[in-house]
Amino acid sequence: MTITGEQAYELRKIIKKLEKVRAPATELISLYIPKGFNINDVKTQLATELSLSSNIKSKQTRKAVLDSIEKVNSELKQYVQTPPKGIAIFAGDFEQQQSKANTDLIVIDDPPEDITTRMYRCDQKFILDPIINMIEAKNVYALISMDKTEAAIALLKGTSVKVMAKLKSLIPGKFRAGGQSAVRFSRVRENLTKYWYEEISFKANEVLDQIKDLKGIVLGGPSQAKEEMLKEEKMHKPLRDKIIGVIDTGYSGEDGIRELVQKSEDLLSQELIFSEKKLLTDFFGRLAKGEKVTYGLQKVIDAIQMGAVEKVILSEGLDEKTIDDIEVLAHKYKTEVILVSTNTEEGDQFKLIGGVGGLLRYDIGDY
Repeated sequence: MTITGEQAYELRKIIKKLEKVRAPATELISLYIPKGFNINDVKTQLATELSLSSNIKSKQTRKAVLDSIEKVNSELKQYVQTPPKGIAIFAGDFEQQQSKANTDLIVIDDPPEDITTRMYRCDQKFILDPIINMIEAKNVYALISMDKTEAAIALLKGTSVKVMAKLKSLIPGKFRAGGQSAVRFSRVRENLTKYWYEEISFKANEVLDQIKDLKGIVLGGPSQAKEEMLKEEKMHKPLRDKIIGVIDTGYSGEDGIRELVQKSEDLLSQELIFSEKKLLTDFFGRLAKGEKVTYGLQKVIDAIQMGAVEKVILSEGLDEKTIDDIEVLAHKYKTEVILVSTNTEEGDQFKLIGGVGGLLRYDIGDY
């Protein structure tokens, strides 16, 4: 199951809040109960932990831990069995103000992915890796754009494209300098070309061998250089085996990477970057035609309240309060909320026009 932008946003808010909390002693409780686990076994464990914690020497720490365990116990009494996807509970004093101790609780009982971790931890910070992993893109793809003059290697993960290496070749042009024989010039150029292909391959090995979640590699460029490089077989075989496409492009290097992203849609159609691009292309297409679309904060709010908005699109570049307020309103009117990043050209353009748009169920004119 692919996590939606809205789910990722809500989880990021929780993570951001919990990451800030630091306690003076081991008193913050992180509890993960995986899908299918017997919740009564956890309740029994917590009863034991409650008994053991009563022996903590520090009065302040003892009270904080006991209060947190009791808070978790009280929450678990509401569940006869573990929720379908598991449950995560975080308890402790989130504010950490000595003058005013307070025990807070955050419960995630409908996570975007199944919880598979079984954990009870009492620490000075909350253990968040299992939920952080839920919002991280799982698939990583490498993009290599090259010709005989330049090359670039980039990683595509989620909606992010990050250039990892840029290279320039020493191969001379096809016209030789005066005084050189054609045979000698051709031999020099041939040797430098071979060296260039090796340089790109070795750099790809260096960058990509360490990417454990590498799903595939797309190779692109405007000439036959990419096919010639592959024939040299200097790229490690496990990497060559992950090449899922070789695509002709008009550009090479960093400009070629951007073009390669556009032309890789058929190969990588399930990746988040392309679903965002498709959504925003639809939005801007409707905007150009003036068909069933609106944008701007107040206009979108008005359209939602009319029940006219099928999908509201929000930029992650908006402030948190604006996003939260529109989400609440949209859910009230059964309107789907989609958050888009600013990592793509379309996402950046969307933010520039305000970052709030609506795809309508029906035309509402100039209302």
